Amino acid sequence: MVMVLLVGALVLCVLDACDDSPSAGDGDGDGDGDTDADSDGDGDGDGDGDGDVDGDGDGDTDADSDADTDADTCGSTGFAVEATPPNVLIVFDRSCSMRRRVDAPGQFGDGPEDERTRWYVAREAVRRLAGRYPTQVSWGLMVFPPVREGCGTLPTVDVEPQPGAEGPIMAILEDADVEPFTHCSGSGTGEQPHETPTVEALEAARDAESLHQPGREGYVLLVTDGGASCDETADSLAAATTDLVADGIRTAAVGFSGDTEAAGAAEMLNAIGLAGELPRPGGPPHYYRADDGAELDAVFDEITDLAISCTFILDGTPPASDRLYLFLNDEELPRDTADGWTYDEATNTVTLGGASCDRLRRGEVERVSVVYGCPDPICTPTEEVCDGLDNDCDGEIDEGCLY
Repeated sequence: MVMVLLVGALVLCVLDACDDSPSAGDGDGDGDGDTDADSDGDGDGDGDGDGDVDGDGDGDTDADSDADTDADTCGSTGFAVEATPPNVLIVFDRSCSMRRRVDAPGQFGDGPEDERTRWYVAREAVRRLAGRYPTQVSWGLMVFPPVREGCGTLPTVDVEPQPGAEGPIMAILEDADVEPFTHCSGSGTGEQPHETPTVEALEAARDAESLHQPGREGYVLLVTDGGASCDETADSLAAATTDLVADGIRTAAVGFSGDTEAAGAAEMLNAIGLAGELPRPGGPPHYYRADDGAELDAVFDEITDLAISCTFILDGTPPASDRLYLFLNDEELPRDTADGWTYDEATNTVTLGGASCDRLRRGEVERVSVVYGCPDPICTPTEEVCDGLDNDCDGEIDEGCLY
């Protein structure tokens, strides 16, 4: 009889536990065995079953559903990036020999607008160069020798490197006081001495403050139609170029016309090419060689591709640099590798390296995205500029540019 009573009591207890009436079990009316009213049994009162009180079901204490506790830093901040164009000073030979004809080097042309002359061909190639890269490069100009001067006088910068420099540069090169026909004579007795003081031009370029601007690379692009005079030698040219490089200013030499192939001239230009750290690939010759406008265009493009910057300034400062991610064409790029990218906290810039930089310079990159938080590409639109990139995130590149 006692056993029957015990079994009966057990049955009653089980039945009572299964009762879902408002008066059953937990005292809150939901029958889940806890003391809140959300029926999920976790006791936090938010109904998501994760045991915290933020209602997102991820088991942490923030509200971002990502199972970590850093809701304020992950996956939502994109930075607009701005390229830092290099400052390139074109050191342009205006010596009397630039009056000679390209097609007949023994003859002088009829004037600065004679399309057969070295002056006209080189001048127009510079016009096209500045027009093709109006914002990717800040172009400047220094002509040498100075007007009515020969040896012993340093030239000065005529146009400081700047975006959209085609107009200011051409205003100098089209100036009647600058072109060589006004002050030179065929006999060498004119107001302009028949000299090419290239060392002095390189020394003057080194003094140009614009080539020492913090955060921007500086370059010299020498355009000349022959060797130097004024008792200058290959050794003195190499020394002047080495001084430029020591200041971080790499230098390329472009020899225009057949006169650059003469033994002395070639030796001098090779010395500049080697010392300047921008030698012609596959040399010798180590300087860039051109005979006409089309060849000058190709040479200028080749050199410009080497100078275009792979460094970008961020429009804001990330809270912690270890949470930065960079994407090229929405593909994540590895950080701190030879072909990846680096971040410089001092200048708040990112820099592409190796193969990634080469891709940018070849025009294979349409979009550079920098994101703080999580590795998800975000395109942050900015005003479209003529830099070969999709700045405004509309899928088009350089729309509205005239080159």
